[in-house]
Amino acid sequence: MRRVKRAFDPHGVLGAGVLFADDPRAHLRDLKALPVVDPLLDACIECGFCEPVCPSRDLTTTPRQRIVLQREIARRGGSDADLESEYGHAAVDTCAADGSCAAACPVGIDTGHVMKDLRQARHGGTAGRVTLILARHWAMAERLAMALLRLARTLADLTDDRPVRAMSLLARRVLGANRVPEWLPATPGPAPAVARRGHRSAETAAVYVPSCVNRIFGAPPGAADSATVTAALPALADRAGIPLWTPPDLAGACCGTVWHSKGHRAAHAHAAGDLVRCLWRWSDGGRLPIVVDSSSCTLGILREVPPVLDDGDRARHAALAVVDALTWARTDLLPKLTVTRRLARAVLHPTCAMSHLGNTGDLRAVAAALAEKVVEPIAATCCGFAGDRGFLHRELTESATRAETAEIAGITADAYLSGNRPCEIGLQHASGHPYESALVALERATRPPEARNGVQR
Repeated sequence: MRRVKRAFDPHGVLGAGVLFADDPRAHLRDLKALPVVDPLLDACIECGFCEPVCPSRDLTTTPRQRIVLQREIARRGGSDADLESEYGHAAVDTCAADGSCAAACPVGIDTGHVMKDLRQARHGGTAGRVTLILARHWAMAERLAMALLRLARTLADLTDDRPVRAMSLLARRVLGANRVPEWLPATPGPAPAVARRGHRSAETAAVYVPSCVNRIFGAPPGAADSATVTAALPALADRAGIPLWTPPDLAGACCGTVWHSKGHRAAHAHAAGDLVRCLWRWSDGGRLPIVVDSSSCTLGILREVPPVLDDGDRARHAALAVVDALTWARTDLLPKLTVTRRLARAVLHPTCAMSHLGNTGDLRAVAAALAEKVVEPIAATCCGFAGDRGFLHRELTESATRAETAEIAGITADAYLSGNRPCEIGLQHASGHPYESALVALERATRPPEARNGVQR
């Protein structure tokens, strides 16, 4: 074969050294270098399966590109300050860290987890101490957030959103774009106080723990009424004849997902441990199931909380039965409810947390119970809002949802439904439609005919 090759190509101009070579290491010599950068990333072969589901795919970088750039930084030995600086925005800041890449990756690489580690590495000691203080006084932080929301929403309603946005942009310029949220027209006012609901008793079937995002953010601007999930879920339970108890001392309870996303480990560990001890007490030592009304918080409690707990709290956590509110609504509430007014069409957005939890079917079931036709956009992926990431980088949500909003632009629907308040805010910002929890729409659809104008129990 070599003699034939030489006779056919005596000057070696056709694929020299490709089909036939005398170098015994030819199969290794020109392979792409893959420097070791992180145990979580080193298994990546840069196949690109993660790219179609990444929220920042059309904005900055994809998980594959983040890893490629990490390897290039390592190859250069950290000598390229400009590349590392640009990487901060293009990779670390605009990563939604939603875990969609891990679901698509053949070997389960969660690039977002590494981006959270990089965020942690960028925080100084002062930032860590400040966030730990915030986590320890989260009840006060909730009250402050609600007061600011009330002030900003009132001003925006009286004038328009431009003055409030201008003030937020000025604060971002002074204090930093990654510290101060930008005001969005879709930002709601504060949520009403969670109603006290008697005492836990032998008849209590479950404990309802409203997430702090639902305790802070109220109904969507422009919504048909001011109903919120914190009022809707207890009303549905009453209507179904299921005793649901809401603890009176909820203020300050937080799963810590906000800190986990930002890479503040000490604050996350404190919030996680404190919450588990509260859940243990509220659930009577794990006897009662715990219903959580925000899919990202349910996921955070189930998956992100256990690794940061001490042995005692980890044992308590293992004995808890935590269930997402949409799942509980499908299994326990729907069979005992009567829909009195069905909608013609509802548009859904399954969140990335629902995909990880495996309960997107529960959202579909609830929607199917209250609407004749349910539309789930083919282009729906993670909205990129990622807790508060959409407040800090609105362009991330706008880019992540561009295909989805274009798909639903020609659809007329009676409701736009999801199951995670931050995602609903981001989707309303991107699409202009007032997204809300499917549980709010279910409560509205099951009201007695004589009680259409408000939440009735």
